[in-house]
Amino acid sequence: MNPGRGAARIRMKADVLIDERQIKALVAACLKTRYPERNRLVVLLASDAGLTPSEIAWLPREAVLTDRGVLGDHIDLLGKPGRRLRARKIPIAVRGRLWNAINSVLTNAPGTPPDPLIISERALDGGGATRDPGSATLERMRPTSITYVFYKLCKIADLPETAAATLARRRFISETARRSRSVPGANLRDVLAMTGQRSLDRLQRLVEADFEAQTRIVRDLLDPARS
Repeated sequence: MNPGRGAARIRMKADVLIDERQIKALVAACLKTRYPERNRLVVLLASDAGLTPSEIAWLPREAVLTDRGVLGDHIDLLGKPGRRLRARKIPIAVRGRLWNAINSVLTNAPGTPPDPLIISERALDGGGATRDPGSATLERMRPTSITYVFYKLCKIADLPETAAATLARRRFISETARRSRSVPGANLRDVLAMTGQRSLDRLQRLVEADFEAQTRIVRDLLDPARS
């Protein structure tokens, strides 16, 4: 199957969900790949920070580093290219799974601050460039390659293709929107800023569509009339 066509079909299914169990299955599947640390970070940047494949491919190391050059507590997308989503800062939990995944990549594939955080297989193979940071330009992955990583991980984890990067991002949006209702002082405008959405109405529709899909799933599973 052509993964690009599969991804197109996924985007048309607005009510498809991806859950925490599937995220964990994708992370576990990374251990069966050639570059487990990099691929785990690809998954978590989408699911735990809401980044798109294009943003993951662009992300430089300096976007996660403090002025002192150590891993910080947020991802800085203020300098990102593109106009579809707003530039933004995304908080990350220190010592959380995303923070740990970033730290693992920074440790195991050293580079300079302007280098991409997610690097291509050509940059990883042999390890010469990462053993001597700054000796060569590290090659970033293409957005289509990020999408393909998800496709391959779904195959390994025996998951439907619905567990794609775009839906991992959508899960982040819906979960943060839902949690914002119970956090004092937080509201959907905070989620809007953090996820890069330009329209509060569109964000609200995404959350509502997600709830409607959950309702249908529960009805299919538990409605006595269907048993």
